[in-house]
Amino acid sequence: MAQAAQRLRLALAAMLLALGIAAGLWAWQQLSQPVDRKPLGVMSSLPIYWPEGADLTMVIEGGGQMPWVRSTLEERYELSPLDTLAAAPDGKGGQIDPLAGLDRLLVAQPRGLSPADNAALDQWVRGGGRLLFLLDPMLTGRYAVPLGDPSHPVAMGLIPPVMVRWGLGMQFNEAQPLEFRSESYGDGTIPVLLAGEMLLADPDPEASDEELAARGDCRILGSGIAAQCDVGKGRVTLVADAALLEFSDPPGEAPDQLLALTEFALD
Repeated sequence: MAQAAQRLRLALAAMLLALGIAAGLWAWQQLSQPVDRKPLGVMSSLPIYWPEGADLTMVIEGGGQMPWVRSTLEERYELSPLDTLAAAPDGKGGQIDPLAGLDRLLVAQPRGLSPADNAALDQWVRGGGRLLFLLDPMLTGRYAVPLGDPSHPVAMGLIPPVMVRWGLGMQFNEAQPLEFRSESYGDGTIPVLLAGEMLLADPDPEASDEELAARGDCRILGSGIAAQCDVGKGRVTLVADAALLEFSDPPGEAPDQLLALTEFALD
């Protein structure tokens, strides 16, 4: 009887060991599978792709510590930094289109969109592009360069004409407290500080038929920190704060919040 019980225990132990090995092998195989990273264009005045203060030599040599926003996004996306959205001559009689081959775009506190950028962005979205646009009316991060330095991120974001064309507006409450709070964008939450509030803009009474037709099908998300519009075949998600991207040493949940937001907006 004792020998039978001993054999049963040994058989159970061997079974559990085999199951453990199989589970470990499966987990290793999953981790070793190549990640299908989707192309994502990135345009920003914030130091989220290159380290703050990076000069041309550092950029070429790949020096400096990689910003956490970049390393986090590169878990799922193949990033392409952009300085402009509009096509430009290539010097050979053709055009270089920075948005060619991109279905997803992240624009965060840009230095300013030219009329050509606005037009290119409108056309790209209508053709099926998905855009996540973070626009902060009052940045609160600390940077190594002084406020007046050309390399300092844009301190106050102004809503570009293309957003107005799609039917969106933004307001800023100057009386809000100077403290972090968590706000919902409908499918998750992000930390915000001195954030804006998204608005649905009424059409201009004197708007032409073309301007009225250009408006997107827009809705306010969550607590008002974000809005989303279906524009042509594409989709736009606008967030009225960029504090999530300003952390130099992000809190533990920030990378997951960033990935959740990009997945919600872009996938």
